[in-house]
Amino acid sequence: MNIRLYQQQNAGPAVARNKGLELAQGEYMAFMDADDYWKDGYIQKTVDFMKNHHECVAVSVTCKNVVSFRGHASYNPSWMDESREEAPFILKDFLSDWAEYCHVGTCSTTMRTDVARQTKGMRTDLRITEDYEFWIYLSTFGKWGVIPEVLYVSDGGDVTQTLGWLNKMEKRWRNAPSIAEWEKRIVAAKPELHDDEGYKRARGRISRNLTYCQLLSGRLSLSRHEALEYGNYFTKDAIGRLMNVAKHSSITWWMLAKFLRYRECHRQ
Repeated sequence: MNIRLYQQQNAGPAVARNKGLELAQGEYMAFMDADDYWKDGYIQKTVDFMKNHHECVAVSVTCKNVVSFRGHASYNPSWMDESREEAPFILKDFLSDWAEYCHVGTCSTTMRTDVARQTKGMRTDLRITEDYEFWIYLSTFGKWGVIPEVLYVSDGGDVTQTLGWLNKMEKRWRNAPSIAEWEKRIVAAKPELHDDEGYKRARGRISRNLTYCQLLSGRLSLSRHEALEYGNYFTKDAIGRLMNVAKHSSITWWMLAKFLRYRECHRQ
């Protein structure tokens, strides 16, 4: 196996991944983070799938999230675990599935190098959710496959403990863009997505996260505008529901910001 090591100044994950995309010499490529690993068979099974399904631009596997400081693991997509065995398949509607399960992880996907290069890589101006934007944009180039088998393991718990939750998140909150800024490349490529129900739901999932970050970074006007515009498609978790209740008044929105800030500052 030929291994090429390239080192550059830290400029964020998008810049690093784009350099990997630039240097890649094979027909297929995938990303790998420092706190993740692939199980035996990941490369062989994803490459075999891509060779047998030329209509697919990418294929994803099930991820096992090992959160050591909480003492339990979860699976992505959530309906999978290590006990299930199902045959690989091609998604009929990537956007609807992604909106429901957010099933694509940074290191769970093998893609065609030539198609990934056509996208120009991840947007380096986005310092949060840049990976989500990239996967959704990539999906506009062709079909997406799924191998429902746990072949990728992610363990970010130790990193979170070392950095401290608040210190880690403050920067992310400040960097959250508006949805209009986040989606501009996607809708420029496919304007018809504005009327696509799957895309509306996927964008709602993203908007729920970005609105939360905007709210916690003190951008009350922007965050409330986003909630009013996209809130009907927010994920239906407790925070998403709270934002949809509070968005109708600037006073309740301010109160929600205070509550959520207190909650994050006292997270255990």
